[in-house]
Amino acid sequence: MRFQRFPKFRSSLLSRYLIIVLAALLFVPVVIPISFLTSWLVNNTVINDKKQEENGHIVQRSYLTDNWHTAAKQLANASPDQIDQKLRKFKQKYPFASVFWVDHSGMTRLQLPPGRQPAKWSSDDAIQYMKANTGNRDLFAVVAFIGDKPGMKQGFMAIEIPEEYFVQNQITTSNISLFAITLLLLFAFFAGMSYLFFRGIRRRLLTLESAMHAPGEDGLPMKIHTGRADEIGLLEQSFNYMIDQLGDSRRREQEEERLRKRLISNMSHDLRTPLTVIGSHLYSLKKEPLTDQGKQSLALMQDKMSDLDHLIDHLLSYNLLTSGKYAIHRKPQDVLRIVRESAAAWYTLWEKEGLSPDINLEGEPLIWNVDEQAFRRVLDNLFQNIVRHAGSGGYIGLDTEMHHGHPALIITDRGPGMQADSSGKGAGLGLSIVQLLLKEMALGLEIESNGQGTLMRIRPLNP
Repeated sequence: MRFQRFPKFRSSLLSRYLIIVLAALLFVPVVIPISFLTSWLVNNTVINDKKQEENGHIVQRSYLTDNWHTAAKQLANASPDQIDQKLRKFKQKYPFASVFWVDHSGMTRLQLPPGRQPAKWSSDDAIQYMKANTGNRDLFAVVAFIGDKPGMKQGFMAIEIPEEYFVQNQITTSNISLFAITLLLLFAFFAGMSYLFFRGIRRRLLTLESAMHAPGEDGLPMKIHTGRADEIGLLEQSFNYMIDQLGDSRRREQEEERLRKRLISNMSHDLRTPLTVIGSHLYSLKKEPLTDQGKQSLALMQDKMSDLDHLIDHLLSYNLLTSGKYAIHRKPQDVLRIVRESAAAWYTLWEKEGLSPDINLEGEPLIWNVDEQAFRRVLDNLFQNIVRHAGSGGYIGLDTEMHHGHPALIITDRGPGMQADSSGKGAGLGLSIVQLLLKEMALGLEIESNGQGTLMRIRPLNP
């Protein structure tokens, strides 16, 4: 199964993240002006018109000024009645305003409401009126000459509106509020897109992590559903491919293990017959008259036959233990009693091999939950290894000690140590069987070895 090394750019996480980064880079120089323009348009086309319709307030000075000057130009060559009619329409539209016009002779013709302006205007009066209203912050006045050009003989017209009727501050506040709301909405959209992007990545990674820690029935992680063909998608495909490979490897390993166990079992049984025949002939030869050299050779062959017989026993035991077919029946036992009885059985052989036993197993019973036959098998294997590989030390010690607050059984020797080569005599296999048996009984074996001897400590794994 083959995978592309990198995903296509348009479907990769990099491309999607670059789009988000590009949007972030354009956020300030593009989105902020757009949001400001949007808020201004909404405010001036919707909110201001609505306010004007509701209470008649003038919302912009420029709007009033343009309309007033346009009306003045349109009244060029108009009759006094037409001018009066136009001003009355303005008064009707802005009832809070004061409107009037002055003809070319300086006479005030129409004044709404009446009585606020002089009946006769001089040039100084007009100039003074212009100056007073230019600096007046409480009153906004617009003056326009009637006709197309200033100085025409039709005079001028003016409109006055108190500043309180303008809603400039309200408009500014509305603009700022709308701008802030628009900016906030756009920012929330950008933040939401970023959150959804990274949440999707996190969810897929957590799914992959959960699959790694959730083994199936066969002990292997479960395969997961692959999503998009991006970087994480390729990782998911690789993970599923790894699971397939592990499954194939597990099946091959199990098949090889079955073949190995079958081979050991068949070989052990097949070797028994020729070994029995050879052993019977050696026994017959022992009765025959032999030279001293022949007797030595016969004794050596019998010794090697015994080693081979023990090796076959180890192979059969190891095969049963690894197959889970070795029967273990645990119950509370005094292991010191078992050790003393096993040591008594081995005592004669130890003396024959020149080993001096040092046994200190008196005191209170040491109760462990063990299988007696299996524990005796453990002791026999350990004693046998000492006889064969540490006999040169001339010592074997059996004792107990407190280890991390709990009693442990100690077996020591003064041989060359575990570093010495003992291949060919089943020592490694014997220790493997010891460790498997102890594991079945919830016991552990700790070995400390050097050139001056070996210490073996047996203790419960969960005291």
